[in-house]
Amino acid sequence: MKMVGYLTKHPDGLHGQRGIFYDYVLAENGVFIEAEGPLLAARVPVAPGQIRGLAPLEPQVVLRYGFIPQRFFDLALSAMLADISKERYVAVTWNDGYHLEIPKQAADPEQVSEGTDDGHGSGGGVAYLNPDKVILDLHSHGTMTPWFSTTDNRDEQGLKLYGVIGKLGATPQVRLRVGIYGYHHPVSWGEVFEGSLLDALDALEIPLELDEDEINRALKDEDLIDDHPSAIERFIKRIRRIE
Repeated sequence: MKMVGYLTKHPDGLHGQRGIFYDYVLAENGVFIEAEGPLLAARVPVAPGQIRGLAPLEPQVVLRYGFIPQRFFDLALSAMLADISKERYVAVTWNDGYHLEIPKQAADPEQVSEGTDDGHGSGGGVAYLNPDKVILDLHSHGTMTPWFSTTDNRDEQGLKLYGVIGKLGATPQVRLRVGIYGYHHPVSWGEVFEGSLLDALDALEIPLELDEDEINRALKDEDLIDDHPSAIERFIKRIRRIE
């Protein structure tokens, strides 16, 4: 069996051989990647297209053990609100049930892993010891708008869910996505959690608005410009109106 599978989505089903780790699927509306793990299964788009004669596919994420209870998000948000001046990392893990873990963390990986690079990850400006069996990585952006930076895209290379929480000095916003080994796709809060989103907003449902400092940072971040060009355009138009 091959490490990677290559399939096509025909009207009568999938044709081709699946791989051990993940599969690329050619569909009517483009190329997708699919993968399954012990905690979730997902499908995300790789490249859009129009291939006549094939059947379409849609992005999908399935949590093996069901939606994550709302209380885990509420607890994670409370931990991040405890000190909004620092970026914080929180993980939702699975071990005969969902658990919330806040591992040892610091701004400098050396302070976390005691001089080695083994066993630590990073999210934005925080490094941390990697918990086991993580289904959701969450890190905060303090008072800034939540977005996934180039650093996040480089670090978030697993098969899991990822989230960033920002605007902690006002009404917090959370932005979530599913990752398949470097390919990412946005997901809503309701696709991950059960219950109701309280005291925070789902950033997927509102336009991304950046202030001047954030725009200056964004202009140095090619991934943000590619992912959210409309936010940059709105800011430029607003500045022109002021002038």
